[in-house]
Amino acid sequence: MFHQFSSWWRALSVVLLGLATLTWPSAAQAATTPSFSVVSQGSVATLSADGASSFALDLAVPRGGVSSVVLSLYSPIVYRSEVSSLIDGVGPSSAALATTALVDPTCATGTRLDLNVSLFSAHGTGTSHHCGTQALHLRLPYDTAACDNVYPLGIAVTIGGTRHIEWSMLAVHSSTVLQPLRVDFVPVVDPTSWSDAALAEANLVAIAHAASTPLTLAVDYRPLSRAVLSATSRAWRQDLTSALASAEHRAIVAPSSSVDFGGLAANGFASEVPRQINLANQLLRSITGRYTDGPLFIEDPTSVASLDALTHAGFKEDVMPDTAFSPTPSTTLGWGEPFALSGVTGVTALATDSGLQQLASDGAIETGRRVAMTLATLAFLHFEAPNAPTVRTIVVPLDLGTVSPAYLNGLLGKSVLNPFITPSTLSASFNTSLIGSDDNPTSRQLAPVAASAWSSANIATLSALLGRTDSYLQAIASPLQTVALNSYSAETETLGDPDARQAALSRAMAYLERQLHDFRIDDSAITLTGSGNYLPITLFSTARYPVTVVLHLITDRLRFPKNSNPQAVTLSASTKSLRIPTTNPHGQSLTLQVELTTPDGNIELAHAAIQVREAGTSVVGYLLSIASLVVLAWWWLRTYRRKSRGRHAR
Repeated sequence: MFHQFSSWWRALSVVLLGLATLTWPSAAQAATTPSFSVVSQGSVATLSADGASSFALDLAVPRGGVSSVVLSLYSPIVYRSEVSSLIDGVGPSSAALATTALVDPTCATGTRLDLNVSLFSAHGTGTSHHCGTQALHLRLPYDTAACDNVYPLGIAVTIGGTRHIEWSMLAVHSSTVLQPLRVDFVPVVDPTSWSDAALAEANLVAIAHAASTPLTLAVDYRPLSRAVLSATSRAWRQDLTSALASAEHRAIVAPSSSVDFGGLAANGFASEVPRQINLANQLLRSITGRYTDGPLFIEDPTSVASLDALTHAGFKEDVMPDTAFSPTPSTTLGWGEPFALSGVTGVTALATDSGLQQLASDGAIETGRRVAMTLATLAFLHFEAPNAPTVRTIVVPLDLGTVSPAYLNGLLGKSVLNPFITPSTLSASFNTSLIGSDDNPTSRQLAPVAASAWSSANIATLSALLGRTDSYLQAIASPLQTVALNSYSAETETLGDPDARQAALSRAMAYLERQLHDFRIDDSAITLTGSGNYLPITLFSTARYPVTVVLHLITDRLRFPKNSNPQAVTLSASTKSLRIPTTNPHGQSLTLQVELTTPDGNIELAHAAIQVREAGTSVVGYLLSIASLVVLAWWWLRTYRRKSRGRHAR
């Protein structure tokens, strides 16, 4: 029986292997057949009075391998979920409204197929564009005035017998736009902009080229501090400066998303809240010469306590991610206006659009199609309330460390030509008169965010770190070292586990202590030969920047002229020799205590005990002098008497 089963299995294996051999070539061919990509696409088609328009569509295709191209428009998009489906590569299930096709297109040039597609309303008239001898046009089944909308666009290309399809969108414009959507593009300069510095530089160049397009850069102090401290960041700094050279380009602070503002305020460090914000202001000013506007850009969901701390520090306008709220504004129809925050008094907030933010960085969608889909999505958002009585705002973050320069160039360049939107700087959107307009919510509820715990060790170490840092900062005039010290202390004020925070605090304290141990006083003995001498003091510094310290000479047996003790001394070299005048020494010898401190006296940088001898006032010296005089007088007297006896004898 086993023999029969084995024979049957071997026979079946031969059959299956044969079938696999027959089907493998076609399967392999299908797997390796190159597809196409959208190099660029017009996102808006504006119909003329005759109901005619056109849009460009440029495709990258394999050389000589395209057998057909089919373009289809589908029923207008009604829901945001339809937009999401198209972005995910899922098209409509309904039949197309209009279709046009090319068979064996002859207008391809090498690997490019540049098409100009005509679009007509139901009764539109005009000449159709062609690809070779084939007409290329789409006709909508609506009168011209009814064509305004955003339509799914299917792009199907057959290559080597395999059909490939990509989905995009096309906005059609025929009527006057009463209230364009205000779009606040916000390029974000956060740590990803430093981790991929070359990409960020290219994006900053793209922003500089779009000098006439209003936008607002959101800057985090962390990449700014690294750019200031890095010896290889000159190009990065120059490109940031160029990006902000236009008056149409503004900047706001994006506080570090890891900072626990609520914890700082709750644990006695409320003064650190504005300091975190001002650090970015100072760095941006030093790099570009530009000041920031008032609103803050908060990248991640945050707590009521943190927002309350920012409000008490004077920061009352916040741009926040839509995921920070419950419900998410972009998933509702009630978006577009500023609002108040429940539980936080005095704040005016705007929500970003996370869908557009994700689309901007979606590398799975080729650049040209992604630009078209972004602009068409903005047009769709306009059509959600085309007759709104007041302006509506959409905030689109663009992470300069992930978005591509080609995308940014296309988006900013084409946005000014889109009739459904008006690019704007961010500050203009914080108009309190817009709160509650269009029946939108006047306030929103923050989604819960877990509180961050602080240990007693965290509090004690941070207090010591800040005190010692502030004291030492008074001694140094080095911009680079000032940035380094401020950044080290700022990066310890984080959310999260107390142990992780303590580790960061310990690293920052160790860095500071290394700076404080760069100074020494020569403790060699000193001999003074009399009153009115100069006291030689030698100071040593291994710091690589000038430091102004205060020299203290501590003794009650030497006197010093006015302003010579204590005295400020600038250490700008490895060795500094001083000559301190002294008066009225008392005693044979003394121990002089010498200290170096920071200008406020709170940190002792170096200390030495120096032995000082006064040779000119030695008791032994007096006794020897007297003895010498006595001997001399005795010798003279004896000599005189001998001479006197000699005369009397004669």
